[in-house]
Amino acid sequence: MKIGERIRTRRNEQGLSLRELGEKTGVSASFLSQVENDQVSPSLNSLQSIATALQVPMFYFLNDAQGGEVVRAYKRRKLYFADSKIGYDLLTPNFSRQMMAFVIHMDPYACRIAQPLAKPTEQWMHVLQGTMEIKVGEEIHELETGDTIYFDGDLLREFKSICDQELIIICCITPPVL
Repeated sequence: MKIGERIRTRRNEQGLSLRELGEKTGVSASFLSQVENDQVSPSLNSLQSIATALQVPMFYFLNDAQGGEVVRAYKRRKLYFADSKIGYDLLTPNFSRQMMAFVIHMDPYACRIAQPLAKPTEQWMHVLQGTMEIKVGEEIHELETGDTIYFDGDLLREFKSICDQELIIICCITPPVL
């Protein structure tokens, strides 16, 4: 099932019209229609807004896995959102479980502003390569290769690459909400 079809199915399960979903997400009904018909791909922020409005993790729209399985490196689902210069390699096959893990790839100096989450989470990030700055609550932390941070997800404000090379992070979230 494609992303657009999953969004339409979930929207219909919630009993929402395109206009109503648009009002909840700040995205136009015509754009949502194009997404549902796989004519355009939503940005990372739009997909997060849609997921939040439909009360599912963002990656719910990408999940085909049934039950546990090995996720081979060459078969990982990969998402890259050009507007944010951030890519995600999904490490967990099933988002109906209690944890979601992925590798985040960020272009040099790319920034991710956190979106409000549908429910409370705990998050863990480990820097594999590069240097990042992360704002959790009012605190700003600089993390380098090998550093790890653990925090309540609702406190995440933003994280960004502050180096000239690709930033690579492993991230785990429980429960899955993205």
